[in-house]
Amino acid sequence: MSVYNNNKTAPPSFKFSYSGLTDTGHVRSRNEDSFACVPTQNLWVVADGMGGHESGDFASQTITTQAEKFIQQPALETSLLLLEENLLHSNKIIREKAEKLGKNMTIGSTVTCLYTWKNLAFFLWAGDSRAYRFRNHTLERLTEDHSYVEELVKMGKINSAEAESHPAANVVLNAIGIDNDIVIDMEYAEIEDDDLFILCSDGLYKDLAEAQISNIIDKNEASIEELNRNLISAALDVAGSDNCTVVLVKASLENKDD
Repeated sequence: MSVYNNNKTAPPSFKFSYSGLTDTGHVRSRNEDSFACVPTQNLWVVADGMGGHESGDFASQTITTQAEKFIQQPALETSLLLLEENLLHSNKIIREKAEKLGKNMTIGSTVTCLYTWKNLAFFLWAGDSRAYRFRNHTLERLTEDHSYVEELVKMGKINSAEAESHPAANVVLNAIGIDNDIVIDMEYAEIEDDDLFILCSDGLYKDLAEAQISNIIDKNEASIEELNRNLISAALDVAGSDNCTVVLVKASLENKDD
């Protein structure tokens, strides 16, 4: 992968503030979500486990535990390859656990990752955990759900609003651990000063419309930690129908006052 041309202008560098929070919600008896914040390696991860009992916990925590072992490399391409291998290794561990539990046992976890390098943000994901960017008062989704209803939306059979309340809204078509061969999607975007990246499990956006999420962020004048608490509290106030996990990462130009 090549994302830079050979010009002599050095890309801007950024520093990041962040916050990670999770809540069981009002309906689930346990929290099968997990998150990892590894700022020293420029990596943030949200995972949403599935499988019932302790299996979903195991799947999501396997992903975040492995993510915490990631060490970025001097070359961007090598770091991205290592990140992908990290997720593939998590897939292997979860598949082995499922085999031990029985032939009919399927456990897994969705995942969304943010990795930053210089002035670029990379997103790796599988399933329907999402990454958003809030910039200039506008919320934009940067990932595409690997879900049944997302396919219906792309075929024009339902719209995005109908997808959230569809009876099959929880059916994911891709996740870490559900198959030996998995697909990990990746996109990247240039970072600008004051960009806010939002990684979340479906417990946030299924209870809060994107317009509501955007409005909460737009009105925030407190710390990033307080904003995160406000987002999760708003989802809980509406329904709290699922585990809800949010990781916020805010970019600020280094030496912008120089």
